[in-house]
Amino acid sequence: MTQNENKKVLIVGAGPGGLLLAQFLRGQGIPYAIFERDEELDSRAQGWAVALIACLPDMYELLPEDLGDLEWVSVNHGNEDNDSMALYDGITGSFIGSSVEWPGKAGVVTGKEFTHYEEDDEGVTAFFKDGSTVRGAILVGVDGARSRVRAQLLQGQEARLEPSAYVAVCGEGQLPPEIYTPLRDMATSAILTNAPYRRCIFGQHAFLPEQDIRKFYYILGYRADENSGKEMDQLASASREELFAKAIAHERFQEFVPPETLPQGRVTILGDAVHTMIPFRGAGANTAFKDAADLTRILKRSFQQGEDVRSALDEYADAILPRGRSMVLESRAAGQDTEGFMRNLRDNIGPIPESVNPTWD
Repeated sequence: MTQNENKKVLIVGAGPGGLLLAQFLRGQGIPYAIFERDEELDSRAQGWAVALIACLPDMYELLPEDLGDLEWVSVNHGNEDNDSMALYDGITGSFIGSSVEWPGKAGVVTGKEFTHYEEDDEGVTAFFKDGSTVRGAILVGVDGARSRVRAQLLQGQEARLEPSAYVAVCGEGQLPPEIYTPLRDMATSAILTNAPYRRCIFGQHAFLPEQDIRKFYYILGYRADENSGKEMDQLASASREELFAKAIAHERFQEFVPPETLPQGRVTILGDAVHTMIPFRGAGANTAFKDAADLTRILKRSFQQGEDVRSALDEYADAILPRGRSMVLESRAAGQDTEGFMRNLRDNIGPIPESVNPTWD
């Protein structure tokens, strides 16, 4: 391998975890290459926001300075386009510059669908569906809950997702003033409801002033009977309600509880690929970002001191597997325990008025 390949980190997956890992590595001067199967970064509809709390100290420490001041990063919920700003000469009217292109982009290579990898004593090679290959020192699978990297790394039953006890029902709609006004009186961003074995979030994501309409989304999660829908063998005669029940009977959140150890070598996994959890605790992104921070620190020291990267990945696994396992199980428990769910909100967001839950001590 070349000198650059001796330290290059191959990242499979350009979701939040993969992108942050790339930026962390860039900030520490560690060479990397990041690959995404989508042809364009906006090929698919996006639209899930996550609350970053536990990982913020890591981000302040490790992100490159050229990304700007994190305290002023924002998302414009009322605008369906990405935030941007343009600069024009006030006298001539000529265009001077734009903030659309951020400095220090992660350099994602799109249209690269990962198929498998091969490793040896000198490095690891990633193979893609288009026939191309790339060589590096290590490979990190950040390719989500249905990770192909995990499937090859762990193989067989150990790599399989397991259905949780919770069904997810999601949707969105446009509401007129007479309906959205009472909702905005309750909260301007989102409303969370909880009951035993049920959770729901209902929030606004856009405002159309010319029509006086607001767009809302909802996500309902509830614990389903194990036998739900199985008795409906004759779909032709089923009612609409029965068809709906049948349709959602198998649409369950998926989980992956991390194993005790990962195989030693030049390949590892990060984020949902190693700990897929149901979203009742808001821990998925924070845990993935802390994985990325741990891996970056360990690799920086390992490369500087000339250590065996396989030992470094063992150290990384020892750091992230217990935390990931704990977060998966705590997220599952949050769906079963109403008080625990509200306690988690209080711990992460801050004091909640007693009127929200007057039974608290």
